[in-house]
Amino acid sequence: MFRNRKFAVVVSLLLGLVAAMLVWNNNQRLQSQLQQEQAIQPAPVETPVSVVVAVRDIPAHTLLTPDLVKVAQVPPGLKLPDALTKVEDVAGKTTQYPIANGEQILPMKFATPKVSYGLADIVPAGKLAVSIEINELVAAGGLLVPGDHVDVLVTLNHQTAGKDLTEIILQNIDVLAVAQSYVNEQSSQTLAPAAINNVVSAIPGTSAGASPPPAQPPTPVADSALIHPDAKTVTLAVTPEQAERLILAEQQGRLSLALRPTGDTTTVEIPEATLSTIRSPLQQQVAEITGVTMSPTNARAGDTLTITITVKNTSNEVIHTQGPNPKFTYIQGQTFFSQNFPSQNGALRVGVSFDGHPSIDFPYRWGLGGDLAPGASTTVVGYVKLTYDMKPTNFWAGLIEEPATVLQDNEGTTLITVLPDNVAVVSVDAANVRSGPDLAASVVGQLGYGTEVPILGQEKDWFKIKMPDGRTGYVAAGWIIAPK
Repeated sequence: MFRNRKFAVVVSLLLGLVAAMLVWNNNQRLQSQLQQEQAIQPAPVETPVSVVVAVRDIPAHTLLTPDLVKVAQVPPGLKLPDALTKVEDVAGKTTQYPIANGEQILPMKFATPKVSYGLADIVPAGKLAVSIEINELVAAGGLLVPGDHVDVLVTLNHQTAGKDLTEIILQNIDVLAVAQSYVNEQSSQTLAPAAINNVVSAIPGTSAGASPPPAQPPTPVADSALIHPDAKTVTLAVTPEQAERLILAEQQGRLSLALRPTGDTTTVEIPEATLSTIRSPLQQQVAEITGVTMSPTNARAGDTLTITITVKNTSNEVIHTQGPNPKFTYIQGQTFFSQNFPSQNGALRVGVSFDGHPSIDFPYRWGLGGDLAPGASTTVVGYVKLTYDMKPTNFWAGLIEEPATVLQDNEGTTLITVLPDNVAVVSVDAANVRSGPDLAASVVGQLGYGTEVPILGQEKDWFKIKMPDGRTGYVAAGWIIAPK
């Protein structure tokens, strides 16, 4: 019986082994058949899809026209969500952000029309919106539109600036509004002719592989590029510092705007135009004065006036100079010629002149101390010994190409007063003379602007003076210029 059981176990094991082998063989056969079927079946082919892409870099605030875009074919996996597929969906839109060459055009790149509550919605962060009255739009012909960039020029007369001049005070400034129209404003008025032509020239049906029309430069416009031939008010986006200069220039002179080409963001140093240079040939300024100081402004006979002038070589050539060297001292009344420093043709020197018709233009002249390399700067210090009293007089610096070409004039104009010892000059329209050194003291007289009076003494912030009629009294220190 034991043998029968053992035999049954062996038989069961053999049958199980056979069954397992049959299952394994069947699985191998099925797997091989599946692999053969997959090898025979071709891989699926992805069909390219159409997208609209830029054919060149497109700045912000640009009216899109068919010549700026094309339809390209890309694999489905490379198409961005929401990418536009037809040129007709792009033409006539205005970009709010720059678009790079080859970039797919997305609706989010367009300026979104909205009902604006005012200019505050479009003023860039860190800037102010300043409106100015413009008498003439230089080079713009009155067709300035929001979104343009301009340079601001001011024209001043000799009564304001000491000479008649025009100069550029701000460069590459954003135009936020012209008259009552501003960037992103919704309007039903007519577009400017150039904008109309760009929209009308749309060629529907542009497809992949088709040749685009001849390239034209992008046309930046506002969402509503309105023409304003009679507009006088222009609103600019400026920094707080620029706002101060702009408002002061408007108050003191006449402003004009020069329209910049599309994409031009360069800023350059340009010398002012004056009546003395307006007929001269236009050429690169070889050098310029970048800084001037003079002190003391309230001096007395015997003091020395110190003049500091910084000069930069703005040319590509070495600048040659001559004597006298920096730190040379003139005595009031002398000139460079009387001190045996006559002009050497073509040499550059700095000089100082003053009101009152000096015998020679810029009688006090100094050399640069040596040749000045291109792009280099140097600071020249010169001295004038003040030997006699002088009523308040304007002194200024200039740059001279010897013998007589003034490259820069009226730089660092400073009012200098030279007083004799113990003499003061009234510096206000009317200075009260009081019986004592106190505002509560009675007024015993009054002195007009520029009156010279001897100083008899001083008590804190009050000077005891002798009036022209011989009487004495006290004048507050703030109303007079007195030697220190």
